[in-house]
Amino acid sequence: MEERRRSLWLLAAAALSFPAWACDPAIEGTRLESARYVLAYKAQKVSVAEHFALDVAACAKPGHPPPESLKVDAHMPEHRHGMNYAPQVKPLGPGRWRAEGLLLHMPGRWELVFELRGGGTNDRLASSVVLGGVLDFNDVEIRKILSHGPWPPRLEPDPSNRVSGRPEAIALGEKLFFEPRLSGPGSVLCATCHVPFRAFQDGRPRGFGLKEGERNTLSVVDARFYRWFGWDGAQDSLWAQSIRPLLDPREMDASAAHVATALRRIFAKEYEKAFARPVPPDDETAMVDAAKALAAFQETLVSPRTPFDDFRDALSKGDREKAARYPLAAQRGLRLFIGKGNCSVCHFGPQFTNGEFADTGVPFFVAPGRVDAGRHAGIAKLRQSRFNLLGRHNDDAMARTAVGTRHVEPQHRNFGEFRVPGLRGAALTAPYMHNGSLPALRDVVKFYSELNEERLHADGEKILRPLRLSVQEAEDLAVFLESLSPAGDK
Repeated sequence: MEERRRSLWLLAAAALSFPAWACDPAIEGTRLESARYVLAYKAQKVSVAEHFALDVAACAKPGHPPPESLKVDAHMPEHRHGMNYAPQVKPLGPGRWRAEGLLLHMPGRWELVFELRGGGTNDRLASSVVLGGVLDFNDVEIRKILSHGPWPPRLEPDPSNRVSGRPEAIALGEKLFFEPRLSGPGSVLCATCHVPFRAFQDGRPRGFGLKEGERNTLSVVDARFYRWFGWDGAQDSLWAQSIRPLLDPREMDASAAHVATALRRIFAKEYEKAFARPVPPDDETAMVDAAKALAAFQETLVSPRTPFDDFRDALSKGDREKAARYPLAAQRGLRLFIGKGNCSVCHFGPQFTNGEFADTGVPFFVAPGRVDAGRHAGIAKLRQSRFNLLGRHNDDAMARTAVGTRHVEPQHRNFGEFRVPGLRGAALTAPYMHNGSLPALRDVVKFYSELNEERLHADGEKILRPLRLSVQEAEDLAVFLESLSPAGDK
């Protein structure tokens, strides 16, 4: 009996949730409602730049006058302009009309507006219609777009690291990545600065291990695809880059002996599985091997596909229906990126970077009287390093991986240059620039739009110019950059 009473109560509550005064328009279609009227409309197929018609019916709620007349219009709220044609509305009977001659001349979000008049006043009802489409990219633009893929690229082992790609080394590297006992005081770990849920960086303007550093923390996602590592390129392999924070007193403040001891005491079995030998007695070799295991793990951190990748692949296959799912704002931003913005000169290829270094006009002063020399100092550190690819720890016997290291030379223009970062996942890795000085992607767009050319080297590359973007262009470019991150993860 109690259950029956509960069921009756639920039925009564459900009945009360629907207005008893609602009326039914004379056609089935999309329904809209105002304080006085219920309207339904049914459209023919709506396509960009093609005329179409609407069938409309409306009825009055009890106590209100019947609808007497109807006006129909459409506009794009974001662009503040309407149709180029005035539709003709023909009465078909009481509460029935047919609107003809509508044409939505641009893809994007339109708003259909219905104005019902009755009893001397008007009710306005509106409904959004989103028209997909693909901009008229020319052949040159399409070639540039296609050059940014496909993604992900084919994964190849690193010849300089003999355990690259080995499951046992990857497993060991993952344990080491999250092991605080690798650090000198035992209180920080790789994941302190490379936080998994922050896209493997830390969200700080400048990295903070044991002390604050001077540069922004780079994500290690997609690191396997780089030629040089760090903002200054002072390391030429992912495993050499993994050594640097271990030894830096501001980051992990360890030593070769400390890391080797940790391997012997904590990870001896895992090491033997990964390297097919016991931990070597030479501390430096043991530390390098720990770094190679760390690199093997980091190589697995590849960014997922993005809305841009789906658009790029659909464009390559001529699938306009699928390509049209990519937002028009992102398409317009992409056109700016490869065209007027000239961004793809440095940010090209599937990873959206040339892997080299550039002066972007960001001040390189760290503190009064002290500067960050960037690439110029990085080359000097690279040449002095015992861990570069010209040294004994390179597992590539022919040193084919060391061509860049062998031939790079410092030039005056390298002073104040910093690595051109890849843009995949950019929406997830704020703040930006080598010093973390720009909080958001839109700040980066604004920076390049209003670029101060006086801050660029007089003898540097003359690539950058102020973009002078309009408000809409700046927003479109930001939307495109956001589309280089996985959907839903911004």
